[in-house]
Amino acid sequence: RSPPIIPPSVVEQVLKGELVIEKGGRVSEVTMLFSDIRGFTTMSDGRPPQEIVNTLNEYFEVMVDILFQFSGTLDKFVGDEIIGLFGAPIALDDAPFKGVSCALSMFQALEEFNRTRGAENQPPLRIGVGINTGHVITGSIGSTRALQYTAIGDAMNVASRLVNVAGSGDIIISEDTYKHVSGRIECKQLPPVKVK
Repeated sequence: RSPPIIPPSVVEQVLKGELVIEKGGRVSEVTMLFSDIRGFTTMSDGRPPQEIVNTLNEYFEVMVDILFQFSGTLDKFVGDEIIGLFGAPIALDDAPFKGVSCALSMFQALEEFNRTRGAENQPPLRIGVGINTGHVITGSIGSTRALQYTAIGDAMNVASRLVNVAGSGDIIISEDTYKHVSGRIECKQLPPVKVK
């Protein structure tokens, strides 16, 4: 059974009995953040596997720390992609704003990360981020042998499509997320895109 990977501050509240994480699927409004390294496959070509693993582990260490700073939950890693949830399994005040703020901080941290890599003659990492807010089913999904906490629903799929549209250095948020952060985060309207 794979529990959700939640911020230490939340774990503390759960252990004290101040919060209860529900088991099983339930519908809730969640902000989903998908972050993907651009061109990682090409960059990895010809490099020793251990070097690739070390790079990913160092990068994930930095990014997950930031995710936790903004009270996000780590849903999972998919290759070089990070999927974070804001508002699940624990409800979170102002989750969309925290999700977008988290993405901005990730980019700031990446600059520092890349400066260190440059000093070691390593190529910089570039990322794109997609964020959406909507109702999804959260809970333990899988088989009797392997359960994993995750979110499922159209809103999750939209977040996944947005990260695919995002270029290097882009944070693309949906209209549903924008409604919650309008006036507090500087945004630029993009042409509409058709998602599957």
